[in-house]
Amino acid sequence: MKRSFPLWFAPILFLLSIFYTQTLNAQFSAPDSVWLNDDWYFPDIASSFVDPAEFLPPLLRAETKIKRYLRDERFYDLRKRYDDTLAVDAIFDRALMLCEGNIRMALLISTIAVMDHRRLGLKIPLIGSFFLPLTSENDSLFRLRRTHLPKKLLSDNVRASDKDKLQHFFGSAYLAYTTNSNVIAEYIGDLFELGEDRFVLGGRSDDRDQLANAKGRLFGLGLLKDAGLLPSDILWSPSKEAD
Repeated sequence: MKRSFPLWFAPILFLLSIFYTQTLNAQFSAPDSVWLNDDWYFPDIASSFVDPAEFLPPLLRAETKIKRYLRDERFYDLRKRYDDTLAVDAIFDRALMLCEGNIRMALLISTIAVMDHRRLGLKIPLIGSFFLPLTSENDSLFRLRRTHLPKKLLSDNVRASDKDKLQHFFGSAYLAYTTNSNVIAEYIGDLFELGEDRFVLGGRSDDRDQLANAKGRLFGLGLLKDAGLLPSDILWSPSKEAD
């Protein structure tokens, strides 16, 4: 007589298979790097037994996981123990892992991950102002992620937080890489800066925004030639365009 599994056992097998897959995905193998040591490659572990992110489309799944990576206390401790140079490299490196080596998507995910505003206030002529949400995080999760973001991005002597410059850098890199054009990326970036000045509540453009944009364009174009390039290769190296 053939023995069959009881019906109640099927959901258990399903949950175990998800847990096993999640465990495998969490075990990142650290590549050889002169920038990052093994400490930065800690596994991504969801707070629940079943990770809801696994059921999301690829873009949303990567966004959820990289924001969780930034909110992790281990990331914050490593940033404080080493420096922001490695932290910025680690953000892009983790994005590459989550996007399975797709550079364009990794740049987009990095841009989304470092947004330092929960919502964007817009001034619309004849209509007034309204707020556009930039993240699905609740207020406490957003504040935690923002606290963990690297503060020092640009290699100048200005003693100011560069957290808002991260989105300029990765966003410009995404535009330059996608268009394969410094001119187009610069033009689009200038339009954003003009729009920020005129239509964003509290928004203003400054020279250091432009510097971050220029560095980002160099990074994006550099990735087209060398897929192994990391942000620190551009951010902390002198360049004619960024000077």
